[in-house]
Amino acid sequence: MLRPPCVSDIMSDMKTVTLRSLLRDSALLDRVASGEEILVTRFGKPYVRIVPAEQPQTFLGAGKHLRQKKAVSPKPIPASEWKGLE
Repeated sequence: MLRPPCVSDIMSDMKTVTLRSLLRDSALLDRVASGEEILVTRFGKPYVRIVPAEQPQTFLGAGKHLRQKKAVSPKPIPASEWKGLE
């Protein structure tokens, strides 16, 4: 008598696709980007789980690393400063 495969609660809520179908249908990645998780199988066995990337909940503070310490001059960069950048 064959026993049904053991599937966890987490895996039962996920869409399961084959590796071949994932390679042929990139729209599956759009579904992941919208919040769905996908379990990819290879040779009939679980191979990889694709989950959506964590997105920031707010833009507050985004771009702090872009602050300039001094104003950028519209004048050309002097040749002395180009030394070593070539």
